[in-house]
Amino acid sequence: MLARLYSLMEKKIITNPNIDLLADYPFKRLSNLLDVYPPPKQAKKIILSIGEPHHSPPKFLKKIINENYSGWASYPPTLGSLKLNLTCINWLKRRYSLTENFLDAAKNILQVAGTREGLFNIALAINTQNTSKKKSVTLMPDPFYQVYAGAALMSGSEAIAVPSLKENKFIPSFSEIDNDILKRTTLIYVCSPSNPEGTFLSYNDWKNLIILARKINAVIVADECYSEIYINKPPVGIIEACYKMGGKLDNIIAFHSLSKRSNVPGIRSGFAVGDQKIIKKYKKLRQYCAGQQPIPIQEAAIALWNDDKHVEENRLQYKEKFQIAKKLLGDKKNFYIPDGGFYLWLNVGNGEEFTKKLWKQAGIKVMPGSYLSQASFAKSYIRIALVANYKDTHYALKIIAQLLKKEF
Repeated sequence: MLARLYSLMEKKIITNPNIDLLADYPFKRLSNLLDVYPPPKQAKKIILSIGEPHHSPPKFLKKIINENYSGWASYPPTLGSLKLNLTCINWLKRRYSLTENFLDAAKNILQVAGTREGLFNIALAINTQNTSKKKSVTLMPDPFYQVYAGAALMSGSEAIAVPSLKENKFIPSFSEIDNDILKRTTLIYVCSPSNPEGTFLSYNDWKNLIILARKINAVIVADECYSEIYINKPPVGIIEACYKMGGKLDNIIAFHSLSKRSNVPGIRSGFAVGDQKIIKKYKKLRQYCAGQQPIPIQEAAIALWNDDKHVEENRLQYKEKFQIAKKLLGDKKNFYIPDGGFYLWLNVGNGEEFTKKLWKQAGIKVMPGSYLSQASFAKSYIRIALVANYKDTHYALKIIAQLLKKEF
């Protein structure tokens, strides 16, 4: 009798139906693909499927965190400490040559517990449930960081991925979207430098997108977590573009993170900066739903944003690994060194099959392009994260080159 009662209760459990719209996360799909194929016993597993930097974090972090040990006993300020917010603004001024009073620490910036959380929750703050009796639209590049799609769907918006095509420098043409869709668009995600292609928007690209967003009254959410990893020239930032366009930040919010910049993905530290009207609403939402960085972590973040030397050293390591890639893969007609980021976006014919062979034969894990995209062209690609040390990177790329030679 009791078992039957529990069975009836289970049937009545109600969940948000939007959860059923979510696809399995890429790393779950990758596990499903590879877990049935054990790698060679003698092979060292080299994981190049996830953008988790393996370069050493700055050594001064440990001392700073220990010095602020007492801070673990206090709730951290929900919106971030004033000292940290001012530090981030100073970094933005230094990085993008902004004037002293362009950004206000009380109005234009908000700390987040890593940009993944921030990029997701911003959609809850912005997206309307419907527009003219139809769902609002969230535009995003394709391929895309899966959090964009998840945030759109869970906020009740229609997620539309716009292809990032090679002939357009992998920059999605948002302005060419059907006008009826643009009218319903409330949010536009952009990643620059892009994941996985490594292309960044020029000043004119940003300018045109900003003009479009303001015309249709949509918000641009600029994911700039790879902004400090580049090969030659630093990427133009959306805040920088707004500054050059006359200084208005209307309809703009950008996210920056320490994870890739400083090799500290584990401390979950980033910030949002932009339109004070959006920031004000976003602050209100985060007080309900989001945790904040602990005080020792905020102190560590202050030190990291204040130091550019370790960032330059980090960037040089990636440059050297791209040179290794060029040496081993440069004869492949589809190979290119990206403008920024630390990924190779490589056409291998069949991304899933190549991924399986690479894992089964050598214990090297990469990401099939189709797991990051809705577009058919992505099925030919794999994403390789150059996050391992030089020795493992060289070995893995050598194996990939050998396997490509057999395939083509």
